[in-house]
Amino acid sequence: MGRVLEIPYAEVDRVAKLVPNQLNITLQQALDQEPKLRDLVETDTRVKELMGIARSLEGLARPRLDSRRRRGHFGGPLTDHVPLYKGANDEIVTQYSMGDVEKIGLVKFDFLGLKTLTMIRRAENLINERHPDDPPLVMEQMPFDDPKTFALLSSGKTIGLFQLESSGMRDLLTGLKPDRFEDIIAIIALYRPGPMDLIPDFIKRKQGRIPIVTKCLNSNRS
Repeated sequence: MGRVLEIPYAEVDRVAKLVPNQLNITLQQALDQEPKLRDLVETDTRVKELMGIARSLEGLARPRLDSRRRRGHFGGPLTDHVPLYKGANDEIVTQYSMGDVEKIGLVKFDFLGLKTLTMIRRAENLINERHPDDPPLVMEQMPFDDPKTFALLSSGKTIGLFQLESSGMRDLLTGLKPDRFEDIIAIIALYRPGPMDLIPDFIKRKQGRIPIVTKCLNSNRS
């Protein structure tokens, strides 16, 4: 509610921290138990408005769907199985979450849309328009072993580059110093909760500081 009222996060956080750390406590119970919270509501008009609206919304069910969980429908009648509504662009969208859609026996397909691809295409078009006398730039024909590209990746200057722009990934790039496309594939696969602990060893082996040991799964083979 604080975000809706455009109250600074620090102020909302100050109010929230006054709510006693008690499971399933209501806002009224919090006001009854914490004098500082009650005094703040009585003396600060913004906090009074915040608490009043929050109390009126308390207990209402949260919507199960948000922009990340809505799923579009790409064909076939569904009105006998799920409730539908029109999205912002008049697309037909199910009101069930993706997990519920699967539970009732419908098939779900994920289609990933990346603005990065649009920006790459726009850059390609702009370059070709500004240099009409040069051989056309075709992204699909770009080399995968360009030294300048790997030097840029190794510098960690990858903000805006899909999957390589987080601070952790930039640290990984500067530590690994990738020099081949396979290195990029490897670090994207490694930068996950499961195998992240193996990243330091991977970097050491990449840089030759510890040997790479090949193990054979079949004991009968050498």
